[in-house]
Amino acid sequence: MIIRSLALFDRFKCAGSACRDTCCVRDKLVLDNKTYFEYQRVIAKGDAFGRRMVASISERNGVASFRMRDNGECPFLMRNGLCELYVRLGPDRICETCRKFPTFAKEYGNYREIGCSFSCPEVLRLVLTHPEKFEVRVRENDTEPVSFSNLNAKLLPLIYPVRDRFLEIAQDRRNTLRKTATVLLKLAAEVQSVIDRKAYDELASLIAPFEAGDPMGGITGEEPATEVREVLFEKLLKLHTGFEYKRQENAARISRAYKTLRPESFEERRARELDFAWYMNNRVYEYRKWLFYLLHRDLLDVVFDGKFYPRVRFAVLTTLCLFELGSLEWKSRDKQFTPQNQEELFRNYAREIDDNPKNVARLYKKLNGSAYALPKLILALSNPIKKPTDGAAAEPLEEPVEEPIGEKAAETPAETVETPPVEQAPADEAPDGSPQ
Repeated sequence: MIIRSLALFDRFKCAGSACRDTCCVRDKLVLDNKTYFEYQRVIAKGDAFGRRMVASISERNGVASFRMRDNGECPFLMRNGLCELYVRLGPDRICETCRKFPTFAKEYGNYREIGCSFSCPEVLRLVLTHPEKFEVRVRENDTEPVSFSNLNAKLLPLIYPVRDRFLEIAQDRRNTLRKTATVLLKLAAEVQSVIDRKAYDELASLIAPFEAGDPMGGITGEEPATEVREVLFEKLLKLHTGFEYKRQENAARISRAYKTLRPESFEERRARELDFAWYMNNRVYEYRKWLFYLLHRDLLDVVFDGKFYPRVRFAVLTTLCLFELGSLEWKSRDKQFTPQNQEELFRNYAREIDDNPKNVARLYKKLNGSAYALPKLILALSNPIKKPTDGAAAEPLEEPVEEPIGEKAAETPAETVETPPVEQAPADEAPDGSPQ
């Protein structure tokens, strides 16, 4: 099996009791059979801890899970933020979900893709403090391929280079974030058309124009349409106010952002967005990290259901929505927006929206409506963000091009997803990439 992971996450280490937002709070925590068997042995001892474990586990239709506290906390989360099961029983006897988090693994026949969830504060700390590009690490072991009855085996080897090209486009700082979004959406629509026609051999020709080094791949925008962008993102932000939130403070945060946006004139919105773009000039990579994260995690699922464009649209519009939310928070914070503010914004969005199946399903459904049709999206993104001028041209009036990150970025301005030679991995490697 060929295993692909992001090298940055090799540095991940759980913050433990120092974590700012514990992962031990969730709606449900299912126990895998192996762990449940181990807990039965603990229960059989009949001591006080075993009796507590009996009271903390429920079983329904053959599936065991913890009875979470009223506030959603795991019953074994201690006051110091540590896991009592980990402390008492050791790391090998916590359930599979907890043992693997924040790592996730997806399998596609002979390929396994490994990443880390952005709902974890420590993962986001790593991501936001490393502006350099994500690098893909490739290795191989002797694990037998996973068989899926609904996997499109013809599409899989041909969609892989397409997915990798999308990851490269997402990280190419030669385009503004808006131009990156335009390229991704237009190219994704072409890819979807090819997939729908089952003309898979045409996929290579779609990404060929990028091989010559053109960051736009020959793709252009449309003639700008006045105020389309501002209307689009007001609708998108209003949509977020109706989602289901686990924490009331996060619902209030979205509501405050929408209330800040509503009374602004279109000219004021454009001025705010432009000022924020210049403020974030050397930190726009943070939004590219989110964009990369979703594309890396979700695009290959097309081999199961044939849906490519909707996933790209979801990634692009949530990225731009986060940029809009960031600019509104920046305005409310007296034009200050620290990496810590960004980490909190990303983490709460990941937990409340991206990790909530109901919210994801609702967002996908709404984005499939006519209000977010491709022509409207392209018009919105093609509309240049410019300040209304009063004749004083002392400050820039258009979006900045991102500053290169370090000497390496200056030498190679087009960031690419590096694919090093395949290396051998131990045959007994666990699905999450850690030794068994």
